[in-house]
Amino acid sequence: MKCPKCHSEDLHRSRRRGLKEGWSLRRKQLAPYRCSACGNRFIAAEPRPSGQERALSIADYLGLNSRARERCNGTVILGGLSSLLILLSILLFLALALGWIEPESLPRRGP
Repeated sequence: MKCPKCHSEDLHRSRRRGLKEGWSLRRKQLAPYRCSACGNRFIAAEPRPSGQERALSIADYLGLNSRARERCNGTVILGGLSSLLILLSILLFLALALGWIEPESLPRRGP
């Protein structure tokens, strides 16, 4: 692979910038690279050995950098998501039980 600007082969992987770039590039199997010679940052296909898939962690999908990865490992992220799901379930139950919302799809009982 060569830099599109100066055609140097002295390249290294660059970090993905934020969630949007991380998700969109991973979905397309692309990666950011930076030329060590001229500093140009560009997007290119991620080289993968044939028949091998790289296992991605939750932190990879979220586009977290090294400092955030140290604080938010997979267990912390899954725990937070699980807690959020439980909290939303409790709120939905209370909303239904106290009559804050009326589900239209349920058959009504009574006269």
